[in-house]
Amino acid sequence: MANRNTTVNPSFPFHKADELDSFLPYLLTRLTHIWSSELNAMLADQKLPTPKLRLLSSLSAHGELTVGELAALAVLEQSTASRTVDQLVDAGLADRSISETDQRKRTVVLTRKGEQKLSEIAPLINDFHARLVGSIDPDDLSKCVDVLNRILNAKKAEDTIGESG
Repeated sequence: MANRNTTVNPSFPFHKADELDSFLPYLLTRLTHIWSSELNAMLADQKLPTPKLRLLSSLSAHGELTVGELAALAVLEQSTASRTVDQLVDAGLADRSISETDQRKRTVVLTRKGEQKLSEIAPLINDFHARLVGSIDPDDLSKCVDVLNRILNAKKAEDTIGESG
């Protein structure tokens, strides 16, 4: 639902501020920047920048993953994900192994130390998230998350069709 200060379907190039302010990719980029920069500042003493946090969070949520799967889930370039996994392994926060069924396949899992690190920083992240969305009606927030997931799933389906066609 658009308020009176937003344009429902802005068209690029924008000619008014409310058009830019209604453009979903712009809003998502701004929110992501706010989230990442503030979170990086909060976790600086933990030596856990957002790329490491996103990899650890992905491992926590999904379990054993390949570096390619991690890169996709953490929204990182494959080379960056690979270097970051190396750092996590060196720090004892993750383990990497070679698949028994496919010697070319390398998988990564969260270690006990990695789980402890996530538990240690969870209050900071949960509090920050609550401050970020705390003034939003829970039903509105749920609808927003649902719509974003539908957009993401539609894009995934489009990409799958494009790959097979």
